[in-house]
Amino acid sequence: MAIPEGVIVAMLTPFKEDGRVNEIEVRKLVNFLIDSGVDGIFPVSSCGEYVHMDMEERKYLIDIVADENNGRVAIIPGTGATCFEKSIELADYAKEKGCSAVVLHGPYFFKNINDIVEEHLKKVAVAVDIPIFLYNIPFFANEVTPQIARDLCVLPNVVGIKDSSGNMINVMNLIEMTKKIKPDFKVLVGAEEILYPALAAGGKGCMTATAGILPEFMVGIYDNFLNGNHSRALELQFAILEFIRTMKSVNFPQGFKEALDLRGIKMGPPKMAYNTLLGNELVEVKNKLRKMTEDLLLKYFPHTKMEYSPSKEIIPFCEYVEIKTRQYVDSANCKIDPGSIGNKLSSSLSRNSIDEMVDIISSQIIQKMMK
Repeated sequence: MAIPEGVIVAMLTPFKEDGRVNEIEVRKLVNFLIDSGVDGIFPVSSCGEYVHMDMEERKYLIDIVADENNGRVAIIPGTGATCFEKSIELADYAKEKGCSAVVLHGPYFFKNINDIVEEHLKKVAVAVDIPIFLYNIPFFANEVTPQIARDLCVLPNVVGIKDSSGNMINVMNLIEMTKKIKPDFKVLVGAEEILYPALAAGGKGCMTATAGILPEFMVGIYDNFLNGNHSRALELQFAILEFIRTMKSVNFPQGFKEALDLRGIKMGPPKMAYNTLLGNELVEVKNKLRKMTEDLLLKYFPHTKMEYSPSKEIIPFCEYVEIKTRQYVDSANCKIDPGSIGNKLSSSLSRNSIDEMVDIISSQIIQKMMK
């Protein structure tokens, strides 16, 4: 399997009013991203508020994204945790669901020395059988330094790193120190402001939230760079800087969620309350983001609609199972409840698991006949 590179979206998570993952909007978001030409999706991300999600919610989100994607682009879930056992559990689950790789940051909460950070990451890497992108996000977790990346890239499944330091010196050191040991090691930036300079230095792409909000621009920067159209790539990079500053003027990740909401994805409330802008202040920021989005798209991508409309009906997995079950039950001329079967199967979230569905239906038909 080819190791992902290019424009990978650090996916924001839509939630319902009660705090549950909004399956319909997640599926809609996945299609928006794929239709926009991104190379991969990174669910269970920091901007996706994974720290406020329990293990089952994280797995559920992986289920939905992997199912709706259906093999179209790379899915690279986050596996960050304070204990390596949970990271291993999530990495194993991601492999089971057919994901291309996983993202792994250092331990957080307690400040650790580099040796302990490296030991934590190595324990996970040697315990799992899936490609790993290390994740340096010093604002939230212990730093994964260029030295740590250099030491760990000798492991066969440590294939790259997402660097969210926003520091081009750090990016340069990561590229220089790892390529000596693993020439195909992929350095991806997590700061959307420096995609172009990172590519020019030898980086292989990005994992950013803005790639999910203005994918046209991030894909445009990457594609134009690869095609040698550097003036256009740099023009697109500069074009979005003020937009990014405006999103970041609001407490993270609220500004990003408000911006994505404008693209037609109902993001809902935060999973857990954080220091948010309220009332007129929030309206002012959102109106500014709306105007900027409209102007940017009109100027650079005039044929692109601001709000995404999926080309197909988005159906929750439970309803999908009920539809398929009803078709099967009708053909078998047997009265059983498709809804009960849909609820039983909804946790597995694999539209390819028709055999499992048929087994459950068949067993119920047999039970009915024996009564």
